[in-house]
Amino acid sequence: MPPLRQQLIDIATAAGAKRVGFAAAGEVDATAIKSYNDWLSAGNAGEMHYLANYPDIRRNPSLLLDSDRTARTVMVCAFSYYHPEQQHPDAARFAMYAHGSDYHEVLRQRLQPVAQLLEENGYAARICVDSAPIHERYWAQQAGVGFRGRNRLIIVPGMGSYFFLAEIVTDAPIEPDSPCNTTCGDCGRCLKACPGGALRAAGGFDSRRCLSYLTIEHRGELPATIGDSADGNALKTMREALGHRVYGCDECQRVCPHNAAPPVTEIDEFRLRPALRAITREEILSMTQEQFSKIFSHSAVKRAKLAGLQRNADASKG
Repeated sequence: MPPLRQQLIDIATAAGAKRVGFAAAGEVDATAIKSYNDWLSAGNAGEMHYLANYPDIRRNPSLLLDSDRTARTVMVCAFSYYHPEQQHPDAARFAMYAHGSDYHEVLRQRLQPVAQLLEENGYAARICVDSAPIHERYWAQQAGVGFRGRNRLIIVPGMGSYFFLAEIVTDAPIEPDSPCNTTCGDCGRCLKACPGGALRAAGGFDSRRCLSYLTIEHRGELPATIGDSADGNALKTMREALGHRVYGCDECQRVCPHNAAPPVTEIDEFRLRPALRAITREEILSMTQEQFSKIFSHSAVKRAKLAGLQRNADASKG
């Protein structure tokens, strides 16, 4: 029988993971914590106040396990959600990650056999899918899975950025991988392409100018304009910036050279729902709560609720 490390990789790969890596658990680097706290202090998280919660756990993922357990390893898995199906050119646009089923549910279920194997060997296992307070992109880099691009996403070398990340924190002593130290170099395509100028040349990111944040996390009315000519980003009306978008934005990924040939997902739940192929702005504006619940059952789009989706559709181009 192969060693536990290889068994974990094999099971995660069979579940659809395209890249698996391991990092030694411990406190997050002080420089990374300071950078994150400075980002929060500058107001760049907008209304996402939950990002400041549980700072002790964010600093040390060992606290995700029971007090009698000491985390030894953070296992990181990257799952592709890229698929070749496209929405109709005139459809109301949804970011690709929301074309299918909610990744929180899908990946948690798919990683259960990995956690079960660890538990059968006497170890604790905590599955984290973008919900637990863990610096997942930091750990993805530490585990050698990818590097943080200038678009703030994890880029898996040779595969691109159309990936969901999921982690398993465990007290199993697994040999760690080397960190991924690749960088974007001087490429700035995503910075130039960002519709709201949310990405900054120095590597910063202002959520309040990001269409994904505004159409998903922001509550209340959308701002009338977006961008700032003072820092080189032309001021636009929200309608100009959104175009046909009503939920999220993939522009920084679309222009990224690392996404020239992304691997197609093997997970059918992430493919384009037929109901979204040609959905129109007008259909969204006239949608009832019952219709919304049916179309977006087990979908990440429920995050915005019907009111938020209709607000976005009203602000977008017809």
